[in-house]
Amino acid sequence: MPEALGYHAAARLWLSVRNSALTAVGQTLAEHPEIQFAAVTTGPTNMLAGVVCRDPHDLYRYSSDRIGPLNAARHLETAPVVRTLERTGTLSPAWP
Repeated sequence: MPEALGYHAAARLWLSVRNSALTAVGQTLAEHPEIQFAAVTTGPTNMLAGVVCRDPHDLYRYSSDRIGPLNAARHLETAPVVRTLERTGTLSPAWP
């Protein structure tokens, strides 16, 4: 869980990316340590990414300083993750 590591601001990013730059933008996002996942979708926003940051100010800086300069990303919508009810994954064995 990101919260246990000090990351308290998660969000989903919907980007409208120029079609010819989808691969390049996806590869760029994959290099960002803040990105949990990135996927190409259909519709007006054609890329979805999950981002996790330390706090809301860090999330703002990420979206303005890291996403903002991506010229191929024409539009960005951000939705904060307020609460996660279920999460998939492997359970770790209990500590002794």
